[in-house]
Amino acid sequence: MTTYRLDRAIALQAVGALVIGAAVLVFVGFLLTGRDGWIGVVGWVLAALAVVGLLAGARFAWRPPVVVRLDEQGLRGRGQRVRWTDVEKVDVADGMLVLSGDDVVTAGVPLQRVGRRQVELMREVYDRLNTAHGYRRFDPA
Repeated sequence: MTTYRLDRAIALQAVGALVIGAAVLVFVGFLLTGRDGWIGVVGWVLAALAVVGLLAGARFAWRPPVVVRLDEQGLRGRGQRVRWTDVEKVDVADGMLVLSGDDVVTAGVPLQRVGRRQVELMREVYDRLNTAHGYRRFDPA
């Protein structure tokens, strides 16, 4: 099984947004925690949300989410599951690797999300399709 994860550049943009959001929450929470009554409670809730945001950012930075997984049976990603034997046609359109078949099986994988590994992803998809359909690969030797 091969796993293609979200490109680091995109993941770090999400980390940056989460850190900025957490900083704003901490600032507002700091202003509200010294007050009495429910306003002080809101300040602590905002501080807790800031901690959750920082933890989510750390998770994105440490291990970005999976975009697509390929195995011997098929492709899994974005809530889709496609078997290699059901795929008849592969296209690249609008930055998406689109797999389609007779049974209206259509799956799209956004190539920008895998970043530098998009050529590797396309090559592996074609190799797995060749294997699943029993094609012989061209050998220039």
